[in-house]
This record gives sequence, structure tokens and C-alpha cells, in this order.
Amino acid sequence: MLFGKIKYSIQLISFLVSLVCNFVLIFLILNKSPKKMGSYKYLLVYFCCFSIFFSILDIIVEPYIHSHGSAMFMMMELRHLKFAPKFAYLLTTLLCGCFAISITTISIQFVFRYFAMERKGRISYFRGKWLIIWFLVPSITGAVWIIQDWIFLVPNDKMSEYISDTVFSNYDINVTDITYVGCLFYPPDENGIPQLDYKQLIGFFLFGFILSTTFWTVVIFGVKSYKLVRALPQHGESEYTYKLQSQLFKALVAQAFIPITFLFIPIGLLFTAPLIHLDFEPASFLVTIFYSMYPAVDPLPIMLIVADYREGLSDLLQNLRGKRTNQIGFSYTDQQVTSIS
Repeated sequence: MLFGKIKYSIQLISFLVSLVCNFVLIFLILNKSPKKMGSYKYLLVYFCCFSIFFSILDIIVEPYIHSHGSAMFMMMELRHLKFAPKFAYLLTTLLCGCFAISITTISIQFVFRYFAMERKGRISYFRGKWLIIWFLVPSITGAVWIIQDWIFLVPNDKMSEYISDTVFSNYDINVTDITYVGCLFYPPDENGIPQLDYKQLIGFFLFGFILSTTFWTVVIFGVKSYKLVRALPQHGESEYTYKLQSQLFKALVAQAFIPITFLFIPIGLLFTAPLIHLDFEPASFLVTIFYSMYPAVDPLPIMLIVADYREGLSDLLQNLRGKRTNQIGFSYTDQQVTSIS
């Protein structure tokens, strides 16, 4: 099917771009970070490593994210895992957990930047053993998300029957050949009348709690950080410190804009629409693509906005271009010598 080929091509390209960009950014962070970055660079490396894991998992699962009627789901075609559906379901839930880890990591970065700029000593909470705890928080959030998947969003006969036609008509796949993480808010009762499933509603509010907590953390600490950046020159900070903090904040805002655009809004809308009887099914294709593109585009802001990394990237590209030119030159000279001989 054409959609499947297009989707896989975009997912494969995103996977390759993500690997290159994140490994390059890790190199730049470890070798080009200014001393004033402090422990923030370790948070950035952590985030890059997670993005690489996200990309690998995405290309393995090759997810389809879909909304239909009162149902929303992320599905994985079983293929070689048809005799291990629980393992396939585990992989799908891990990919869902990546969403929770992404939004939590972004919110932690906003907290860090605020503590670093306010100069009241609270940045010490991001050093030593405290830093390890901060590293664990996104993993814990992801684990909670995955556990909720296993409680609220497991495949069941009613939902499989409900989505079977749309899965086949849109993707030419039988529902028996997939596993999925999803919910059906209004399953039909014995008389065929849709009734609200209160267990799914509880799950919706629990997932919504994680979403709203991380979102408002970004908003609150983002506004606070913006005010502090504007006030840095008035507090006698050096021009270099002001520029660095401004660059880091701009990069962080851009990094927040990316998950908001590629994850928060599309997933939030697709997850909420079935509950309030809105039809977002035509947008399912874009949500699937956005989800896969996220780890590829996420490292770009910090790489291109922070001057030290941007200059380091430029030097790296020039060195690679220079080596390639030298190799071509040597090859051309060898050919001349051979022809003269």
C-alpha cells in the first residue's frame, strides 16, 4: 500500500537523520561546551542518548497512530512477531513511554535553566547525587506511563472488532495481524448502544495529569527564565554570560516548541477527540509522521543556536570537506604520475 511505503520511507530517513544529528551533538557537547555550561551538558547528553533510543524503537515498531470514532490507538504490525504478540505489545508500550520521557525531560531542562539563572544556590540540586535523581525522573515517568498502558490500554475483543474495518480499509491489514495500545471510550453494550467506559475515563485523566504537569512546568519556568534573561544586564553580568544564557534559553524554547508541535498537540488532540465525539481520523497520517520525525529534528535547535556548538559544527564540516578534498587531490595526482610513467 502506498501509505505504508511513504510512512516507512519517512520513518527510515528520520531514523538515519536522528542517529547522525544526535551523535554529532554528543560530540559537540563533550568537546565544545563552555565551562559555564556546568552539569547542564550532562542533561543534554542524556537527552541525546534517549533520542537515539527513541529512533531505534520507532524504526523497529514502525507505528501507525490512528483515531476512529470513539477509539484512539497506536498499532504495530506483527509480521515476524505474530507468535510473540505480548513482546510486540511490550515494544509498542515502550514507544509510548518514550513520549512521556520526552515531555518530562524537556520540563526538567526548563527547571535547570531557571535555577542556573536565578543565582540563589538551588542549582546545587542538579549536582552530585541530585543529578542522578533528576536523570531517574523521566525514566520513572515513562515507567508509570507504560504501566498505565498495561492497565488501561490493552487489546480486547470489543475494541478489536470496533477498529477492524478501519484498520483494513486504511492500511490493508487484518486486525488479527496487529497489536495495539489503545482505548475505546464508548464501547457498545449488549444492545449495541455506546456507553461510556469509566475505566477508560480514569485512564484518560491519569495520562492527562502527566501531560498537564509537564506542560505547565514548561510554561511556568519558561516565563520565569525569560524574565531573568531580560534582567541579566541590569545585574551586572558579563556580555559573554548574557549571550550564553540567552542562546541556551532560545535553544530551550525551540526545543520546547518541537515537542509541543510534534507530540503534545497532535497526540493530545488525537487522544481527546474520541472522548468528546470529534472526528480527527483524517489527521492520523500526520500524527504518525510527526511522532517519527520528532527525535530527528529535536537536536537541531541546541546545535544551531548555541554559538559554541554552531562553530564546532562548522569546523567539523570544514575538516571533513578538507579531508575529502585532499583525498580527491591525492587520487588525481596518483593518476597523473601513473599516466606519465
